[in-house]
Amino acid sequence: MKETFEEKLARVAGTIHRVAIDDPHRRYRDGLLYYSNKAERLHDAAMVLGGDPFGHHFEAFALLAGFSLEVLIKGTLIGLREKIPLKHNLISLSEAAGFTISDDDRAVLKAFTVYTTWYSRYPAAKGAREMIEGMEVLNAPYPRGGNLAKIAEAIRTSPATVNTATYERLYRFCHQRFFDVQSSVYESAEWSWDLPEG
Repeated sequence: MKETFEEKLARVAGTIHRVAIDDPHRRYRDGLLYYSNKAERLHDAAMVLGGDPFGHHFEAFALLAGFSLEVLIKGTLIGLREKIPLKHNLISLSEAAGFTISDDDRAVLKAFTVYTTWYSRYPAAKGAREMIEGMEVLNAPYPRGGNLAKIAEAIRTSPATVNTATYERLYRFCHQRFFDVQSSVYESAEWSWDLPEG
């Protein structure tokens, strides 16, 4: 059975999280405050663009919103002293952090992963299969027929689609987990020669 977030947090609570103050790369890579600040800037930029699925800047919103969640989750993993997977899959990252997420949140994270890996960045995915699977993920929560106004309202308000409300819910959740870690460990700025390489 996989370790839960709470079990991982209990394992590191009260420990010292050492950050190399004189090595800019290690300081930014390992310093929890930098993850918090980066996520906040990405979040603010996403919110300026707005998360209306029919809005002109929606793809840019989804890209920045997905990146902000990725930064928070990876920052949480660093604080938990977990190995950071070299991937952008938000569900895999959430599972690595031990997060318990609902089916609706899982669907939204899956869609954000599609937006951040290719849909908001490129005209097509690297391969046809990835593109077909990605489009299925993005289209899955949307009604296939009926009154257009009702479909649009369902898309804007569904807890399983990417919109402002679902993003804010996930951002608050990830931010709280990050804060739980950040406030449970003691961050210490130290000289790099006093720290092990890594």
